[in-house]
Amino acid sequence: MATIKDIAQKAGVSVSCVSRAINGYPDIKDSTRQRILQIVDEMHYYPKASARHLVTNRTQTIGLIFETHDQSGFGHPFISKILTAFFQKVGEHGYDLLMFTNSRNPFDTWGLEDRVKYRDVDGIFLIGRPPNFEKLLQLGIPITGLDFTLTGKSASSVMSDNRQGVQELIKQLYDKGYRRFGFAYGPLNLLPAMERLQGFHSGLWEVGLSSTPQWIVYGNFTYEGGKDAAKQFLTLTSRPEVVLFSSDLSAIGAMQIFQEYGLNIPQDIAVTGFDDVDAATFAYPSLTTIRQDMEQLGQAAATMLLNLMENQVNSPQHLAIPTTIVWRNSTVRTSLSTLREGR
Repeated sequence: MATIKDIAQKAGVSVSCVSRAINGYPDIKDSTRQRILQIVDEMHYYPKASARHLVTNRTQTIGLIFETHDQSGFGHPFISKILTAFFQKVGEHGYDLLMFTNSRNPFDTWGLEDRVKYRDVDGIFLIGRPPNFEKLLQLGIPITGLDFTLTGKSASSVMSDNRQGVQELIKQLYDKGYRRFGFAYGPLNLLPAMERLQGFHSGLWEVGLSSTPQWIVYGNFTYEGGKDAAKQFLTLTSRPEVVLFSSDLSAIGAMQIFQEYGLNIPQDIAVTGFDDVDAATFAYPSLTTIRQDMEQLGQAAATMLLNLMENQVNSPQHLAIPTTIVWRNSTVRTSLSTLREGR
């Protein structure tokens, strides 16, 4: 395997000259740099990361910290698509990713911030809030968070415009004739769930309606949570015309229960979701939902973190990505007025 000394000898320059050419220092003639880089390519020389770190003070590594609120982990279609876009973007800039696991062994007395310092990553992509995550901010390492707001030096965050998405869905459902709205909310310790519930209340207010407390139930973000929420709606003597679920998975779980109990969707009760995962298309009936642009979320998170790492931006940045409504069969009724008159 070629060494830096081999490169220097073949190029007829010093070892330090080779190092400076490889690491992009401007005090090397372009002709000399090109000759050195050509020899590097011909001899398949790969500088050790540790040596490069000493010169550039960078490891070209990003830490990924993922704290999930359920057991789906990386298998959740929302997360997997965002991470794919994120990986591709940072990979184009020469960064590798290091995932921090939940296990602390062999450093039983170390906190997450200690492990981050030990691994010496250049930046952090934070999905979910780990315990004592504020200590990570104190390290001064660039951090971009997904689905919650980060403040502090070298911090940024990105999320969908959850509130506006739900508000717009209510407005358009109202324009289609719906008047009786129910809602199944997610874990309110998560900012997206809180914003979607706020969007439900403000959306009703905008169209001149008030909420009905018994039509607002907990549905989690999960398939099983949606099934439980549906069972709560089935116990009511008076039900909403349409139920907005805070995630597609919970909406699909609810549709299964509604149909098992003999309700026709959407004639007896209409259902909407949030996310637009692939399963929303294949559900029966296909699910009307609020689409999060997962690719844009991942790319935006990567761009913001790269900007913090490479351009030394030290002011907080927060970005809300617009959502869009995808209309499918779970909300298409023949005549709402006829159904209301029949109650």
